[in-house]
Amino acid sequence: MTRSRPVCLGALLALMATIVAAQTTVSNWNTVKAIAPGTHVRIRTGSRTATGEVDRTADDALVVTSEKGQERFDRQQVLAVSIRKAGHRKRNALIGLAAGAGVGLVIGLAARAKPGQLQIISNSAVAGGITAAGALGGTIVGLVLPTGGWREVYRN
Repeated sequence: MTRSRPVCLGALLALMATIVAAQTTVSNWNTVKAIAPGTHVRIRTGSRTATGEVDRTADDALVVTSEKGQERFDRQQVLAVSIRKAGHRKRNALIGLAAGAGVGLVIGLAARAKPGQLQIISNSAVAGGITAAGALGGTIVGLVLPTGGWREVYRN
């Protein structure tokens, strides 16, 4: 029992260090100033939410090109700034392909004719067809899943 205490304590400390390192301060304007020009952002003010591409940032303002044209948002009026996360449709499609093919293969193997049963289609054709259908279905599901989204980098 005494050997497990240091191990548990070490694991707990490692977990706490990971949690502390993962937390970021979203109330620091320097994160807004670090956003590269051309980055797609969403700015929330007291009266509205605007989206567009960053033109430039400064100590006291954020300049964005939106559907209304070039807009300047003073630091005091900005409540939150979020950046668009990258989409992962290709990754999701590949995961769906693999998962669908795996599930289709299991179902296809289970659906094969047993010895003594009437067999119209060969067992390999049944397994292959259901595997292909599962792979196609999984790929479609992976493509239509929502992807991307917004990540808040500043909140006042």
